Amino acid sequence: MYLIADPYKGRCYLYTSPKEGDYVTRTKVDFGDDVDLTGTVVGLVVQTDEFPRD
Repeated sequence: MYLIADPYKGRCYLYTSPKEGDYVTRTKVDFGDDVDLTGTVVGLVVQTDEFPRD
């Protein structure tokens, strides 16, 4: 799992399910929406509503 928070676009990018050097699943989440990681080894929800924006 790889999570990128981009303050310039106000969006998170979540990459999961690595396979053969790439990520099979790519998800975009706008700041203000939650990033649900409960189905991963981390097992939590990341709230993005207070992430800073540039």
